[in-house]
This record gives sequence, C-alpha cells and structure tokens, in this order.
Amino acid sequence: MRNFFLKYRLEIIVFAIALAARLLFFSASFEAHGHNIVETIKGDDGYYEASQNFIHGHGFSYSSAPPYAPNPLRPPVWLFIIAAIAGIFKSYWAVFIFEVLIGSFIPVLGMIIVRKLFAQKAVWLGTGVLLALEPYCVMLSTLLYSETMFTFFFLLFFLFLIKYFEDKSYRSLAWVSVFMGLATLVKPTIQYIPIVLALFIIFEARKSLSKKTFAHALVMLGVFGAIIAPWIVRNYVEFGKIGMSAQPAFNLYIYLVPTVLSIDNHTNFKTELDSFVYKKGFDVSDITLATSDRYSSEAMAIIREHKLALAKSVATTIVTFFTHDGMLTFLAYAGKTIVNTLDKPALTILIESPAKLFSIIGAYVRSGAAIIVIMRLVWIMVTISFFAGAAAYIRREGWRPAASAALFLVIYFALTTSINGLGVNARFRVPVDAFIFSFALYGLLLARHTILGKLKR
Repeated sequence: MRNFFLKYRLEIIVFAIALAARLLFFSASFEAHGHNIVETIKGDDGYYEASQNFIHGHGFSYSSAPPYAPNPLRPPVWLFIIAAIAGIFKSYWAVFIFEVLIGSFIPVLGMIIVRKLFAQKAVWLGTGVLLALEPYCVMLSTLLYSETMFTFFFLLFFLFLIKYFEDKSYRSLAWVSVFMGLATLVKPTIQYIPIVLALFIIFEARKSLSKKTFAHALVMLGVFGAIIAPWIVRNYVEFGKIGMSAQPAFNLYIYLVPTVLSIDNHTNFKTELDSFVYKKGFDVSDITLATSDRYSSEAMAIIREHKLALAKSVATTIVTFFTHDGMLTFLAYAGKTIVNTLDKPALTILIESPAKLFSIIGAYVRSGAAIIVIMRLVWIMVTISFFAGAAAYIRREGWRPAASAALFLVIYFALTTSINGLGVNARFRVPVDAFIFSFALYGLLLARHTILGKLKR
C-alpha cells in the first residue's frame, strides 16, 4: 500500500484537490438550494425528470405527464446510469457521489494523457491541477448534465487512441471504439469522429498500405457501429428514421436562426427567439427525428438569406468557445445571483459600443462580481497561450499523431459548437479543456524560457 501511494502520489494529490474543490462548491450549492439534494443537482437538462420516468416504467421520456413521448434529443447512456444508481440505492445522493468521484478522477485522467504528449512536468502536472480547480468543471461534476460522463468516456477514448498509435494492436483499437461509442451514446457530438479516424489510419499508413491497414479501419468502424446500433434501431422504430438524435435540427432552429436574425435585425437573441421560434404556440418537442428534415430545411432557408450574419455568428461563437468563463452560472449555483446585463456577446458589444462594455464591466466590479471579469481575462490569456503553444509545438516537434489528434479535436469541438449560435457557453469546451490547458502551459513555458534567456544575455 505504501508503495502504491509513493508511486501514484501526484495522481492522488490531484484527485484530492479535485474532490475537495467539488465538495466545497457542493456545500455552498446545497445550502443555496435549501439542503434539498434533488434541487441541488438536477440542473435544467431534464435528466432528473427522465430518470424518474424510466424508474417508474414510463420509458425514455422527458414528458411530465401522459402520454410519455419518446425523447428525440438525448442518447441513453447517462440517463441509464442515473436511473440505475437512483433505482438501486433509492436515493439521488448515490448518483451525486458517483458523479463527483468521476468528476474528480477526470483531472487525473487528463494529467495521464498530457504526460504522454509532453515531457515537461510543469505542463502535465499543471494541467491536472487546472482541471481539478477550473470552476465550470467543478460545477458540472455536481449537476446531472451529461458533460462529466461524456468527458470521462471521451478521455478514455483518447487515452486508448494514444496507446493504439504506439502499438497498433487490435485490442487498443477495440477499446478506442468502445469508449468512442459510449461517449457518443452520452452526447453525440463526436459521432463523425470515427469516419475521420478511419481516414487518418489509412493516411498515416499511406506509404505502406496493406490489408491490415484497411482491416484496422473497418474493425474500428465495425465495433463503434455495433455499440451505437441499438440506439439507431430504437430511433428508427420510434421515429421512422435512421439517426442518432434530432439535436442538429433543434440547434439550427432554436439557436442558430435566432442568432443570425438578431445580428442582422440589431436586436437580441431573446427577441428573435420569441418572434421566430415561439410563434403561433410552437412547442419545441415537435422537433423529432421524424420532423427534423422539415425544421432543418426551414432553418437553412433563413440562414442562407443571412450569410454575413452567419459568418459573424460563427466567428463570435468560436471566440466564445475559447473565452467564455461560465462564472455567472457558477456563482448562481453557489448561491450568489448576479444580474446578467449583457443582452449580446461581449465581443459584439465591444465592436458596437466599447463605452457600453466598459460600463457593464464597471457595474460587475462594483457589484462584487469582479471575479467574472478576472476569469474572462484569464480565459483570454489561456486562449492566446494555447494557439501560441500549439504553433510552437508543431514547429519544434512536428505533426505527431497524438498531439495532432488533440489539436484536431479542439478545433472540431469549436467548429461543431458554432451550430449553437449565441447559446454557446463554457460547458461546450469542457471535454477538451485538458488539451487547451496543456498547449497553453507549453506556450507559457516556452515564453518563460525565451524571456529568461534574453535576460541572461
């Protein structure tokens, strides 16, 4: 036992820091929610309500009353885990304990991955500590959102991907596919990654293509397909269409269209959401796989008429993806409610009226919410350092497979997030925080060495 603690002391320390941070936040949130465990952890994604339906035999439904319509948006794995734990232990305390332990292990997992990408201890240990303390990661570990479970499976997928790059074994490839499939069944964001990965496997072996190369690509796709197949079949039975989720159509119609309209009409997101989406008693539950083509077509017809606004939206979304601090939500769950006076993204207000933005910043500071401004500045610096670090890494180390895959996934998440328009916040970045932190720390480390080198001259 002593040897175990000596061997893994850094991992244990990072886990302990992460667990302490999460329990500290939970204690504040638990107090703010009247010591009610369900109100404290349920969030607003509907997983608590859906788990209750599942436990009481109403199927995979988010409906609050009969008829219990099948949910078309969210895949099943996280819901099944919640329902299984709550059903077995008859308490959502058990669900909280499970999730907070998983959330506390994620920084350790991230540190293990980054250690395989970077030799510098300051980079991989720093990444572990940052993941342990990052406020939004801390908060999500105490809520029934899908990000914690998704990030856990996603990082396991990437860990085995690194192992596959090292040993090119079928066993590693099978685990890559299993965890990629499980992650997709928590949140379908990465459902297109297997195709990209299959092409990458072939591309990497382009100078010595063989039957084994294509066999690896097919095995990876086959195992992944087998993992997600039951859910695809369920959707076909329920909605008459093959697909993972109606989420893309939902996001186009509910988020991206109001976003581009608000840009061109010089209004705000809520105004356009009310006038476009909630017109004539529209119910968002009408968007299912069966109706997704119709809603997507209607949304795309409008988006095509606002191409410049779309470009502005994508640019704003990508900036928001990297720099959103999430502190307003973090503080709200911790019991300190601060009025959000931003009716548009900070970047948009900065361009349109810098004086207004500085006035808002001043109001935040005077209200005791200076931490929001500070954390936004921190994330801006992290973003700058990430891109500088990525460029420096490529220049010094070249396009190594694992590091290239990490950078690709960051860009992939940033681009796929753009479909959410002004609905983007810090939670979309959480799965790739380990990669962002590691390259940012690498960039800072190189900058420090450069500065010290010049000072010694």
